[in-house]
Amino acid sequence: MIGGLLTALMARAGSASAASAADDVPAFTTGRHQLTLLRPQQSLPAIRLFRLDGGTLDLAALRGAPIVLNFWASWCAACRIELPELDRLARSVARQRLHVLAVSEDRSDRDSVGRFVRALRLTSLSICLDPNGYVAQSGDDGGRPAPFTLYGMPITYLISASGLIVGYLPGAADWSSSAAADLLEYLGRN
Repeated sequence: MIGGLLTALMARAGSASAASAADDVPAFTTGRHQLTLLRPQQSLPAIRLFRLDGGTLDLAALRGAPIVLNFWASWCAACRIELPELDRLARSVARQRLHVLAVSEDRSDRDSVGRFVRALRLTSLSICLDPNGYVAQSGDDGGRPAPFTLYGMPITYLISASGLIVGYLPGAADWSSSAAADLLEYLGRN
């Protein structure tokens, strides 16, 4: 009985320390949404993204630096607002160790997505494609489950330098705010 009690106390202490580690994540909110923390945090799965400019990008190869992983679509009005903001973020951190990736969920061809990106004058943001929903999906379509869930559009997943998915933020965000800078700094330390 004492052994069981000791085990229960140790398990509770372990979960309390994990909760306190997650509690030090800086708050980040948009006008209508806030950062939702994943508990427990999940490891970034091995994912290969198709780049708009050709070739592929292995997300696992980016481990060691934090990742801002945004999912968007050309039909999304809030995405049109947030993508230039993410492009400015990517330009401002170009020499730092932070990856800013925007994954199109459009089902249209590469050329259509390219025209949309050029119309918004996105030059620094790494644009990837997920036309078949293998990386992110909004519901159970009966096929292979995707590693990321689309709870709205746009949605941004935040991944720490250690490769843990810390949480997600639905809706367009102000990535130039001091709250965003605090969050990005946290992701780089963890």
